[in-house]
Amino acid sequence: MRPLFQLDPRLALCASFVPEGARLADIGTDHGYLPIWLAKAGRIAHAVAADLRPGPLERARENVGKYRVGHVVELRLSDGLMAIGPHEADFIVIAGMGGEVIASILAGAPWLRETKARLALQPMTSAEDLRRYLAGHGFEIIEERPVLSQGRPYSVLLAVFTGKTEKEGILFPYLGKLPETPFSGPAEREAALAYYEKQRRHLCNLEQGARAKKDFSAQAEFQKALKALEKLMREEFQNAHDSRNLPVHE
Repeated sequence: MRPLFQLDPRLALCASFVPEGARLADIGTDHGYLPIWLAKAGRIAHAVAADLRPGPLERARENVGKYRVGHVVELRLSDGLMAIGPHEADFIVIAGMGGEVIASILAGAPWLRETKARLALQPMTSAEDLRRYLAGHGFEIIEERPVLSQGRPYSVLLAVFTGKTEKEGILFPYLGKLPETPFSGPAEREAALAYYEKQRRHLCNLEQGARAKKDFSAQAEFQKALKALEKLMREEFQNAHDSRNLPVHE
């Protein structure tokens, strides 16, 4: 029997959201590691491992054969959710893509509004674009957790369509539900601090860009968000070295 591999921390966090007995769709499956791992662990009833490109799908096919999970994991060429039927999956993972790409995939699958499938979403970049899309199109972020992978901070969002659109707070696009997440331990606290710091630097860059373009309205908004984020960091991480010397934006 082949030893089971260890998932990347990003994928491991996605896997932790998948309920027992789920019918999974893994979009952008690449090597197929996530559905294979869940199948070997006996966590899922069925999985569609989908990818846009034949090359990654062929690698996934080889791995499915290697780990002997072909009776659980089905492979499919698909542009996002285009080749996934509305009732084939009750849990969908879309990980390792830009937030704007994930948003476009969700927009191309209107059946999500009817099936109420749960979504684990892991944006590599442009997370604020994804959060704005979700909030503006009736998707509720149920939970969001931070994670460090190869020294870089990311977040994984658990979402579902409810039809409700809620007014965003000033930090929502940049932090989502992370401020509401109780830390599960020191590792998650460290990941959260790193994520907050990444978003602080991002806001600094946005503010400087708006200033250079003389877009004073946008500059004021970014300054307001930056001030709120730095205040939150001092409150949440007052004993952490990284937050003690934060500049104060007045």
